[in-house]
Amino acid sequence: MRLEGAGGSRTAVPTDVTFRVSSAPPAVTYIGSFRVACDDAAAQPCRVQAAPIDESGAAAALVAAEGGALAAPVTALARPYPPSLAATGLTPPSVPEFRVDPRLWVAAIDWAAFAAAGSATASVPPPQGAPTEPTPGPRSEAPDWSSARMMSTSGDDPFAALAAIVVTGGIILVAIPIVLIARAIAEDQRNRRTAEEARREAERLRAAALAQEQWSPCTAGIAAALAPDNVERHLRTTLAPSRAAGRQAALPGPWQATVTRVIFRHCGTAPDSHGVEVATRWTATRPGEAEPAFDAAYSRSVAGATPDTRLVHSTRPPWELPVASEAACRPLADYCGAAGSALLLQEVTRGVTEARDAIAAGR
Repeated sequence: MRLEGAGGSRTAVPTDVTFRVSSAPPAVTYIGSFRVACDDAAAQPCRVQAAPIDESGAAAALVAAEGGALAAPVTALARPYPPSLAATGLTPPSVPEFRVDPRLWVAAIDWAAFAAAGSATASVPPPQGAPTEPTPGPRSEAPDWSSARMMSTSGDDPFAALAAIVVTGGIILVAIPIVLIARAIAEDQRNRRTAEEARREAERLRAAALAQEQWSPCTAGIAAALAPDNVERHLRTTLAPSRAAGRQAALPGPWQATVTRVIFRHCGTAPDSHGVEVATRWTATRPGEAEPAFDAAYSRSVAGATPDTRLVHSTRPPWELPVASEAACRPLADYCGAAGSALLLQEVTRGVTEARDAIAAGR
């Protein structure tokens, strides 16, 4: 949750906080009272103090004054986000317990987007040689009767009235074919545009199928390297404690690191450029406590990442904190073979270790 307040006409600086609500939430939850601190200088903005004040009694009285059948509020004080490691009294997460949550993992390539990125899409132009506007039909060689006087059948000259009827019918007979021809030309243009669009779509699908077939050995290796069980095994092996610290690390520790997202993501402008996005959630619980004293999410994004409609969050969600660097955007060929698999796991490891270092630095 982000708090925003104001002191007078000055805007308060937003502060991010977090709090927990039980699985069976009460009718009212009191998360604390937040003060707005303003400096004497009018030019300085006001600030929302991150640490809430516990005024549970006043909150209960406020709920009771509203009337109704609401029960007394349950207190669940908010805490600053991300939490300060020094404030928790915990040691840095040197060797956490690693877990994986594969629900948001995407190790496959979007081949339709891969093929579409290879050529710029444009509106389909009219077929070459086709007229852009309906062509007028052939002109009638009949005389110009526009100046002829139209007479009623009740007039004095019945022959003139008959001539007027014949002329009118002739104009109608000539106009009807012109309209039909114009409609036929417009319909032909629409059909030719639709056929051209269908041809281009078929070419894109064909290019995607060819690319998928061409890169299938490489993509199979990528999927195997980024498989959740392989990532979990790699992290536990690579970040295992040294022999000297092995006995101490074997004891249950307070830290857990869960890899919540691994995305093999397109980036840059070339259709075959990709990087590895990694997100982790870090929790630590003090002995004898049920709720974690530290709970924060971090992510290492890919430089120049492009939007991906397959993802729940196409960009970094607001509760994930950035780490020190971004993953490089590399050609697809760099991730092929044994060296490519090692590079993929190296990128995953950097996403984890940079989050660990950010926690130790007090972020």
